[in-house]
Amino acid sequence: MSLTPQQIIDKLKISGRLPTPKGVALQVIELTRQDGVSNHDLVRLIGVDPALSQRVVKAANALLGHVSRPVVTIHDAVTVLGLRALRQLVLGIALIADYRHGPCANFDYIRFWQHSLLTALTARQLAQQARLMAPEEVFVLGLLGQIGQLALATVYPQAFSDLLRQHEAEDSLREGERAQFGFDHAEVAAALLEDMSFPVLFQALARDYRTPQKSGMAEGTREWRLLHALSLAGLLADVWLAGDTASPRQIGSVHRAAAELAIEENELLKLATNCAHEAQEWSGLLGMGSLHLPELAPLFAAQETPPATLDPLPYVPGVHDYKMRVLVVEDDRAIRNLMEQWLSAAGHRVSVAEDGIAALKMAELHRPQVVLTDWHMPRMDGIALSRELRRLPQHRDAYLIAVTVETSPDKLIEAFEAGVDDYLLKPLVPKLFFARLCAAQRVVQLQEELAFEREQLVRFSNELSAANERLQQQALTDALTDLPNRRFAMERLEQEWALTRRGDRTLSCMMLDIDHFKAINDTYGHQLGDEALQQVAETLRKTARTQDVVCRYGGEEFLVICPDSAAEAAYQAAERMRLAVESLRVPTANGHVPLTISIGVAQKDGVMTEMSELINRADDNLYTAKTQGRNRTVCGA
Repeated sequence: MSLTPQQIIDKLKISGRLPTPKGVALQVIELTRQDGVSNHDLVRLIGVDPALSQRVVKAANALLGHVSRPVVTIHDAVTVLGLRALRQLVLGIALIADYRHGPCANFDYIRFWQHSLLTALTARQLAQQARLMAPEEVFVLGLLGQIGQLALATVYPQAFSDLLRQHEAEDSLREGERAQFGFDHAEVAAALLEDMSFPVLFQALARDYRTPQKSGMAEGTREWRLLHALSLAGLLADVWLAGDTASPRQIGSVHRAAAELAIEENELLKLATNCAHEAQEWSGLLGMGSLHLPELAPLFAAQETPPATLDPLPYVPGVHDYKMRVLVVEDDRAIRNLMEQWLSAAGHRVSVAEDGIAALKMAELHRPQVVLTDWHMPRMDGIALSRELRRLPQHRDAYLIAVTVETSPDKLIEAFEAGVDDYLLKPLVPKLFFARLCAAQRVVQLQEELAFEREQLVRFSNELSAANERLQQQALTDALTDLPNRRFAMERLEQEWALTRRGDRTLSCMMLDIDHFKAINDTYGHQLGDEALQQVAETLRKTARTQDVVCRYGGEEFLVICPDSAAEAAYQAAERMRLAVESLRVPTANGHVPLTISIGVAQKDGVMTEMSELINRADDNLYTAKTQGRNRTVCGA
């Protein structure tokens, strides 16, 4: 069972060594808690301590950024800072002055206040840029946010020293503190701020800013952003004080925290440079001596930062069940890495690019279904990239999401006109990020389902066409000889007949009959008769001219259509066929069966008006060939 803040304070007060302001500073704190206190009373009290007065005036000028009308008196400081901010500032200055040394062997007091100062200055600048809170109040919060450690070092010097020796990581140290004391330094900090009448929000921020993922604050709210600004400030202070020994994990944590607040690396480095300059002035002002800080740019550039440990992501139905190919286009590596980690953790196949030019090349390789692109990038920005992707047929179906700080309606309209489907505002909030991704996934799935249905329709259409073609072929083909059948012969002869009407073209045809075929069936059986038919059909096919069409007319009869052929040419072709068939031999058990054919040839003339007349004439000539002894060709008028 956890202790209440008041129980924690009561337990610490038993020792009588709880770190609290002394002298005039303590009287100032007490005075500002009273109702109806006037600025005049406060100014008179602070003026009793010249050292405190001087530091308050200097601090007020530094906090206000050296405005055109500088603060020169305590009265000016009270007027511009306000009662609450002044009380908090006095408290911070007094604690630093009184607790720069102490009995805890493994607690580095100077480093503690240096870290607190760097956190305060960075948090102040971050809050000022994002308009999150009064900068001077954020400064004091950063200065006192870790006061719980100072309290434990003061009240339990030996026990806390042992814990510091055993635990380096924040989480590990806090677990050791709970086991040893029943509470940790973050809970102590919140309790002390409550005891000093700090707002409830300040207490929550002090308790959670070193472990923001456990705070439970609603993502994207002002409080959440303020918490993460303080967290980023603390992480930057870690790297500054570690210097060349800063680990890739520390630098990676800075990048990730900055990405969560949509702060790009160049912007972060610029802010850090300003804070480092301010830190030199403040270090002297607060009596901490000179503070030498390394430049962060070489530290960031010296090593490729590994991915920071991800917080557990909420399960989003659909997003975690359906994996997509996603292209992340972002010039800032911290934000790029953050999105890549989120997407990879959700199981998506992720590719990355630093600008629009590189994104086009990556898109050709990976054919992304979703593209997350930053707006402002070198070489080719996100809007130009969107237009180019929409121009390319292979990428027109990609779902485009612009990731931007732009909120102007005109700018957003420009993005949609360029082909963007949706947009995400920086800083990125995981829940909103995945909600937008879920919307993208629904569209991508629908597109894939439609594409699959189109494929199925095309496949079914092709199969149906092939089946119809096979049926058509079967309907027009004789099954035994594989030659076109009588139906095909009539349709084709009708086409050729029509062509002779439109131009000066000739047309002839042949009627063929296998001689004595009934006797072959009766003597040798229908199986051998079928074989004889097949051999004759194959011989006719091979012997016929290219333009001739050989068809089985019925039974042992064949029809040969001879386009653009006069009777004489058709007669010569018929004779070649007859002689070829005459040379065939169908083997039997007792030898072979001789095969011959009789042929009647006819040519269309000017007297004929119907196609049947041409067939009848060819059939009459076939009959004549049979009556004249068979195995011959007759071509007559």
